[in-house]
Amino acid sequence: MTNPYDYSGQTQPAGWYPDPSGGQGTRWWDGQQWTQHVSDPALQVYASNEPRRVDPSTPLYTPWIWLIVLLPLLSIVELLFWDMDAYMASSISATRDPLAQYSDPGYLLIQGSSWLFYAVTVLFAFLDRRVLLQRGFDRPFHWAWTFLGSTVYIIGRSVIVRRRSGRGLLPIWVTIGVFVVSLVVAIVKISSAVSVMTTLLPQLR
Repeated sequence: MTNPYDYSGQTQPAGWYPDPSGGQGTRWWDGQQWTQHVSDPALQVYASNEPRRVDPSTPLYTPWIWLIVLLPLLSIVELLFWDMDAYMASSISATRDPLAQYSDPGYLLIQGSSWLFYAVTVLFAFLDRRVLLQRGFDRPFHWAWTFLGSTVYIIGRSVIVRRRSGRGLLPIWVTIGVFVVSLVVAIVKISSAVSVMTTLLPQLR
């Protein structure tokens, strides 16, 4: 690969230049050599108004995006310590006390914390986007998408950062890992609760 020169014969400063390997995208020149950071034009969001790319050395992750990604782990902890068997027993016997299942402390804690987590996730997304703007990211994914769910923001944010810098998909992979852990815990708890139900149902006949 040859070095990029301007018309005066001087080496160009660091920046994005046409890929010397012949690709249709651009490659990052760090002022001394070509790097592995390549921008694929097929990933551009705005065909007529190409967004500004950032220096590949720009930090991509903030504490706020990791809080958004890892916050569901608190829900997993709550689920692990929730006595779902007792809750299911109360639900089955609800004909005797219709409010019994809604007075379960674990149920109330999970319901209340889910709304709290939803609210703080929106706040964290707002703070995350503000940091990205400060770091020079052009038009990062908007925090308001978090109202549709944290996963929507994580995916959108990661894709846009990837288009601006050539990397930045790690939050998506960590989110998938957290989802898998959540799914395993939920299956274990539900299986135990179903076992309780099959034991108690004959007693109510």
